[in-house]
Amino acid sequence: MAIRIRKINGTTVALCAACTHAKEGDIYLDDSVHHALSTKFGVDWVSEGRLEKDLADENVKRLMIETEKPPTLSH
Repeated sequence: MAIRIRKINGTTVALCAACTHAKEGDIYLDDSVHHALSTKFGVDWVSEGRLEKDLADENVKRLMIETEKPPTLSH
């Protein structure tokens, strides 16, 4: 789902892009960005014990975890 990020009365909200008209200052997140963020939240929330069932896309999850690995120190 494409999302619009908008400030309303000082509060940042996420809105369905299909259900709203664009306004100046909106940040538009297309489907792929929304998918990437939802995968990140899912992985993080499971690892923190906030979510019991892992619903993350396995391919995106694998790429994300591999990329977030800290570099190894070589001596």
